[in-house]
Amino acid sequence: MKKEYAAVPTMRKHIGNRDTPLSVPTLWIILTGVMAVSAVLLIIMGILVTMFFSRMVDSFIYKQLQLREGTETYEMWKKPPVEPRMSVYLFNLTNPREFSRGEKPKFREIGPYVYNERWEKIVIGFNDNGTVTYHPTKQFFFNEALSTGSEDDIIQTLNIPLMSAVAQMKYAASFTRLATGSLFGVLNQETFVQKTIKELLWGYEDSLMKLAKDMMPPDRVLPHNKFGFFVGKNESLETGEFTVFTGQDSPKTYGIIDNWNGINRMDFWKTEECNSIKGTDGTAFPPGLTPETVLHLYQPDLCRSLPLVYKKDVVRSGVEGFRFTPPINVFDTREQNPDNDCYCMVDEGQSCGRQGLFNISACKFGAPMAISWPHFLHGDPTLLEALEGLNPNPNLHEFYIDFQPKLSIAMAAKARLQINFMISKVEDIKQVAGIPEMVYPLFWFESGIDVLPEPVVEKLRMVATLPETARAGISYSMFGLGGILLLVVALMIWKKMRSKAYGSGGRDADVEFEKRADTVSAKAPRL
Repeated sequence: MKKEYAAVPTMRKHIGNRDTPLSVPTLWIILTGVMAVSAVLLIIMGILVTMFFSRMVDSFIYKQLQLREGTETYEMWKKPPVEPRMSVYLFNLTNPREFSRGEKPKFREIGPYVYNERWEKIVIGFNDNGTVTYHPTKQFFFNEALSTGSEDDIIQTLNIPLMSAVAQMKYAASFTRLATGSLFGVLNQETFVQKTIKELLWGYEDSLMKLAKDMMPPDRVLPHNKFGFFVGKNESLETGEFTVFTGQDSPKTYGIIDNWNGINRMDFWKTEECNSIKGTDGTAFPPGLTPETVLHLYQPDLCRSLPLVYKKDVVRSGVEGFRFTPPINVFDTREQNPDNDCYCMVDEGQSCGRQGLFNISACKFGAPMAISWPHFLHGDPTLLEALEGLNPNPNLHEFYIDFQPKLSIAMAAKARLQINFMISKVEDIKQVAGIPEMVYPLFWFESGIDVLPEPVVEKLRMVATLPETARAGISYSMFGLGGILLLVVALMIWKKMRSKAYGSGGRDADVEFEKRADTVSAKAPRL
């Protein structure tokens, strides 16, 4: 019985007016070629995804960071969805009589006195050069629940208006100093004052302040009739008018200051570099941070742009980030840090200070004020040796900002600074006759945030992990599929070659066997 086989389907190609069937080997070659080309293309696409996918995603993200009216980024920049707090710690002088006789002052830190902050930018308008102009404002609300006491607590400290006036008399004639001392007596000015926390921070009436406002030269007219460490700072426009780049031309310019109050440089210091207003206002930074990035923060009260450098990796709410801090030597002397020479104003009779101090009297109406890190952290040891009661601790007193590096959004921040008064020895004024020359700590504060709202954290997690996960998933899928196709092609080729080799060897063996069989038959004896 004959076994019938089904006909193998064949492909046909059209040649002229005839259909010519494609043979099985030709079909096999085409299929193998298509699979090989597909495998190579998938692997190439995987390489391209690995190289360029992150850049494409970053470009899309950075475009969303541009400041444009009506966007989520703009609304968050204008009115940040965070709950910053300011905590104030004051140094209460416990031995005023002994200090007046030249002994070491003894201090007891009082605080914190905590204020909830509400930040908002009052936008004036967008400009043709890709910038936006605005006034930053802050409101402060006392949070007694988080404070160690009330704003009615009493503290004893230096009479700053008096001491500032005394400092102006340092190089005056003896007769002038004697007359000034008598005037202080008539005005009932004492060396030390006892004031409430609210008065010291937000202002109190002072006879010397009123007198100085009338007598000071026009370029040094005081802006307030009251004295207070934060007088005029609550819900005011005193910080000035900022114009910053929106990032529309380049993400590298996002948040960078174009000018402040119409100027892009100050005139307090000796060089163009130190007078330049560079960096951001501290609420927005250009995206794409690396450990090599150097940021700059400008605040008018600092009288300079403060650099920030990478310190270490951190993790906040499950999101990896970078911690940036000011360099340890940023307030060092010019001998220790030559870059600070331009801030040394000895030509104007001002001291260059000591390690860990930055003299800001040039921009504070000549008042001998200096800023430092709290408790003279990283400062000259002699600053602590001259007093009792201060104990620097980096964990409590360091200035830092923790960034999500791709977006440069602050996940946590503690801006910490200490305000000090530089007491000079001035003869012939009885109110200060026995007080030693020293750097007197007044108070320190920290302002910032501990955590971001959970919706913001979720977006940061997505930005930090999703692009990389997608890139890895897509590229690995392409590499895997391409590798599988290559493997299949290799197996097909190997099987084909093996089949040919086996088929050729089998026919030769059959012929040889038949030849040998015929020979044996011919030689065999007949029975």
